[in-house]
Amino acid sequence: MVRRPPRSTRRELVPHPAPAMWATAVIGQAAPAAALAPAGMLVPATVASPATGLDLAGVGAAGLVGVLAAGLSGSLLARLWRALRRRARRTPYGGVGDPRLLTEGLVERLRQAGPAEALASVVGALRDNLGVTGVAVEVTDGLPGRLESGDVGANPRRIPLVWHGELVGSLLVGSRGPRRFALAHDRVLAALAPYAADAAHAVRVSADLRRSRERVLAAREEERRRIRRDLHDGLGQTLSTMAMTINMARITLQDSAKAADHLLADLRTGMDAVAGDIRRLVYGLRPPALDGLGLEGAIRALAAEGPPATRVTVSGDLAGLSSAVETAVYRIVQEALTNVRRHARAGAAEVEVTRTSTLRVRISDDGAGLPSAARAGVGTASMRERAAELGGTCAITSRPGGGSVVEALLPLPVDARHPV
Repeated sequence: MVRRPPRSTRRELVPHPAPAMWATAVIGQAAPAAALAPAGMLVPATVASPATGLDLAGVGAAGLVGVLAAGLSGSLLARLWRALRRRARRTPYGGVGDPRLLTEGLVERLRQAGPAEALASVVGALRDNLGVTGVAVEVTDGLPGRLESGDVGANPRRIPLVWHGELVGSLLVGSRGPRRFALAHDRVLAALAPYAADAAHAVRVSADLRRSRERVLAAREEERRRIRRDLHDGLGQTLSTMAMTINMARITLQDSAKAADHLLADLRTGMDAVAGDIRRLVYGLRPPALDGLGLEGAIRALAAEGPPATRVTVSGDLAGLSSAVETAVYRIVQEALTNVRRHARAGAAEVEVTRTSTLRVRISDDGAGLPSAARAGVGTASMRERAAELGGTCAITSRPGGGSVVEALLPLPVDARHPV
């Protein structure tokens, strides 16, 4: 006969925490062992231990195996615990894995990938580890503008992607059915969303560089067309006419020296026109004064061309600037002074150029100022475009008390910066 301990003893032993821990650990191991025991088999024995509070009698073989497994060694329990953790990671809405391990694996892939491939890696990692129907990233002004893996559905979860305070895109996450996102999913999203923002920013910068390259190439091709047109329609036609005039002069010279003299005079006029066209063509490419006088000397030459009296103030060394910056500054000053002379009715003007971490160009006058309904002309647009091409700005405003101000700010590379 099986003896049962007193009820009071059983009550004292039940709260012991060990059985609960062991029961959790041996679930996965007890089942295979229990399958070997005949169904319904009872063991007529008593298993009792004051250390564990277990008091089982007449239990099935499967139950007995489970109880015996509770006494296994600590190393086996550790292996069982790791197996349970791996199984939990594989369930779609259970544990989705350690975000730290996920980011370590993702970083290794990102090191070998370009911007678009990096974004695809982030999207793939999110979909694989969240177990959702789809993940997509929309990049603001990027190429590609949207990268998707799977189907995010009609109403995805939308997460803004922010890079250093700038919104660069959105992360769209689909779901499976009406189930809400678990806390584990939020941890993965929080760990991988910054990498998605970095990748989206890289895609955006890559697209900006591509568009900038295309604009540069288009501008270069347009400049080549202009030069070709000027050479062919201007200089080419003029030179052909001059050659014909020379032949006519040679023929006419035999009969009439006076007529030949007229032809030669026309030829000289044509040659002067050709020389003027060549100067304009060369001047359009780069002002010769920049090479002959330097930027400061060229600006002072512009100021001395005519009224009003114009003072030039330069702070910092203007040597060593790139050709693009020199040309932009010269053209901006030239256009601003031209507008002052044509429209401002000013008594005095001033040009200030200051070089620090940026290049600041300011042209001011004491004239009539800007009209209330002023419209931007070709010259005004040209000044703004020249500044924008270098990543700078150009503003044109009225000055309190009368007059106008043109102010351009041009960024300089780190190795081209000088203190005032």
